[in-house]
Amino acid sequence: MTTPDNQPNQGPQQGDLGTELRELGQQIEQAIRSALASDRAKQLQADVSSGMKEIGTQVQQAVKAIQEDPRVQELADKGQQTVAKARESKAAQDLQESLARGIAQLNEQLAGFVARLRAEDNNPAPTGDTPPTTGETTRLDVDK
Repeated sequence: MTTPDNQPNQGPQQGDLGTELRELGQQIEQAIRSALASDRAKQLQADVSSGMKEIGTQVQQAVKAIQEDPRVQELADKGQQTVAKARESKAAQDLQESLARGIAQLNEQLAGFVARLRAEDNNPAPTGDTPPTTGETTRLDVDK
């Protein structure tokens, strides 16, 4: 740490603290730049890059092998046939009709609710000119 010659060494002053922090930042930046530029860092980057390329190649080969496997193709065909049968079945049709009826009832109820909300918006709250709808208030505490 740097201290002025005319003052005792009592720690950094306000101006010196800023200078020391800037110098620390510059030292950290130089250390990181040196580490990144080192031969070891470059070798590590090359290793990671080649490893990622190899993984990509292996994944592509595995996907291609799966796509070409006749068992996978047969399984996909059976799945499509099962879905087609399910769509054609009476149970699936009944379920679809029941869902449609339920959703239609829900839509009707929501429409009624919206209509009531709009009706309330068209009838504003009573103003001071209209008499109260509840009657007179009776005080329960007679002493006050």
